Amino acid sequence: MKPVKADLVISSVERYAQNLYRVECEAEEVLPHIHAGQFAHLKVPGKDLRRPICVYRNTDHTITFIIASVGEGTAAFVNQKKGAKFDAILPLGNGFPVLPDKYSVALLGGGTGCAPLLKIAEDNKDLNIKVTALLGFPNKQSKEVYGDDFDKFCNKVCYCTDDGSLGYRGFPTDLLTEIAPEVLYVCGAPGMVKTAREYCRRLGVIGFASMEQRMGCGVGACLVCSVKVRQNGEEKLLRACADGPVFPIEELVL
Repeated sequence: MKPVKADLVISSVERYAQNLYRVECEAEEVLPHIHAGQFAHLKVPGKDLRRPICVYRNTDHTITFIIASVGEGTAAFVNQKKGAKFDAILPLGNGFPVLPDKYSVALLGGGTGCAPLLKIAEDNKDLNIKVTALLGFPNKQSKEVYGDDFDKFCNKVCYCTDDGSLGYRGFPTDLLTEIAPEVLYVCGAPGMVKTAREYCRRLGVIGFASMEQRMGCGVGACLVCSVKVRQNGEEKLLRACADGPVFPIEELVL
């Protein structure tokens, strides 16, 4: 699907713990099909460079973003009020491939890294797949930005928190040994991705990881978002925005 410039209107901005925001928007025209793991390049008030944000959920006329306010650009975006208009270039990047011949899949995410994963379960609920989610957060409050969305669309959800305030106390990667998925989808900190890569290699599990990188242009021209991979025995740098952000996990050099 060729990216388009979509005109969007903010319908709500809700703030949660850890400077997390859930931004709901309405589209003035029908949105193109968006795969899980693809992202949008958002126009930010007062900034020349757009900000890349993954698409959390969407319908033909609505789209939701989970945004961590970590800098001037994201702060300027989430400080907009209901009714504010902006444009977004979408969908960008390559999303998570869904393998219809596989039955058992697992979603492994941490913090805002959980956001690209929900659409795998939501958009493929008519397929005969069993989805287990292992999701990690600093505490119970930081999970609230997602509400019960994962519980609605996954067969089983295991919440993990650093302080034990919700679910298992520890990292979601600790629970990998308790499941046996055919396919593992990952998005989170480099340590999480590395642990998941070793798990996939050891057990022969098919894995895909979305690499969270700082981006400049978002279309593959500036090379800011390089990701090191090994293909055919050779190391090379690929662009997260154009070649990713999703890569086969066994190719990643971490």
